[in-house]
Amino acid sequence: MGLPNLSRTVKRFSVPVKLFKITKTIVNHVPQETEVESSIKAVVQPAQKEKLVKDKIDHSLKYVQVHTLTEIVEGDIIEYKGIRYKAFEDADYSDYGYYEIIMEEQK
Repeated sequence: MGLPNLSRTVKRFSVPVKLFKITKTIVNHVPQETEVESSIKAVVQPAQKEKLVKDKIDHSLKYVQVHTLTEIVEGDIIEYKGIRYKAFEDADYSDYGYYEIIMEEQK
C-alpha cells in the first residue's frame, strides 16, 4: 500500500497567489537580485504556534503556513491579499503530493 496522495485536497482549497523566485547573479563584480513572478495556487492559513520556533521569530510580524503543489524554498516570496511573505522554513511532503512552507511577513 502506497502513501496517501493529498494533492486533491490541496487543490480543492487553493486560491491564487503570486510567487516571486529570487535569482542572485553577479554583474561586473556587483551582486544583483532579480525577481521572476508567476501565479500559483496555494492554501494559506495562519501559522500554527507549535510550528514556530519562538527564539527564531519576530513577534511584530505575521506568519502564515502555506500548502501548495509548487515547490517553494527558503528565500522565495509570495504575495497574498496584498501582503508579501518570505519563505522562512520549508518542508518537503512531495511523497504525499504537496509542499508545506512557513512564511514570514515582509515589511
